[in-house]
Amino acid sequence: MIVAIRALVIAATLLPSTAAIVRWAPFDSHESASGLVRARGRRQPGKTAGGIAYDVQGSGPVVVLLSGSNLDRRMWARETAWLAKTHTVVRYDLRAHGQSDTATSPFSHLDDFLALLDELKIAKATLIGLSAGSTIALDAALAVPDRVERIVLSGPAPSGYVPKTAPPFTADLIAALKVADYKKVTEVLLATSVFAAPPAAQPLVRQMVTENDRMWTIPRALMKGPPQPAMTRLESVRVPTLVLIGDHDELQREPAELLAARIPGARIVRIAGGGHLLNLTSPKEFQSAVSAFLANNP
Repeated sequence: MIVAIRALVIAATLLPSTAAIVRWAPFDSHESASGLVRARGRRQPGKTAGGIAYDVQGSGPVVVLLSGSNLDRRMWARETAWLAKTHTVVRYDLRAHGQSDTATSPFSHLDDFLALLDELKIAKATLIGLSAGSTIALDAALAVPDRVERIVLSGPAPSGYVPKTAPPFTADLIAALKVADYKKVTEVLLATSVFAAPPAAQPLVRQMVTENDRMWTIPRALMKGPPQPAMTRLESVRVPTLVLIGDHDELQREPAELLAARIPGARIVRIAGGGHLLNLTSPKEFQSAVSAFLANNP
């Protein structure tokens, strides 16, 4: 939802970028003739040549965690802990989020993601994305299906989806963006159901939304979408797909149901009491659904 709104009003001014290249041993997501190439068990932070910050933990089949807009890889701390017991877990910050560089030239989130796979020499991976992260995961499954093992789309926001009505906070958000009042933008967002979280997670959510306000300074002209929106070709998805939606995530309910209905073989899990930040509002239910999906070999 925030992805669509962000496209409406984006100011100028960019921050300087400092890119560093960090190279790690290659690893894959599945057994092959040469065997499973494992990452080291300890945490490995780095940054791609294009300025995308990431870290790698655990060993085993590769899982990539894709964060939502206004958030960063800190949102996946709990999931990283349990996934890293059996998987190589890669989590990263979207451009202009977290420790990643901002944009100084045209870019796409999909290109940034594919560059990350290339630099880490990941041949194939399972993708778990929330909100804007689900957008990237789905676009990747369509663009490079041979590199995607399966996808988990939580609170999904497929590219090309246009909601029938704008969310109630849109006018206040746009008004604040037009005058570059990012403190007001943060307060507007945190007051919505989109960023609702249980008390224990609220400080982290507030910190992430506040610290990632530089994302709004990227000129719209620099942001490239996929060659074809996912909504026009959902029937072409050929990888196992799990759709997760909380019953309090009203803004993403329709796209979630559309994905489940149109993606061949897709499964949907509706989580009672879950919000948009589903892994934070319903961590146990999120883990149960994802674990079961990963255990079911495609």
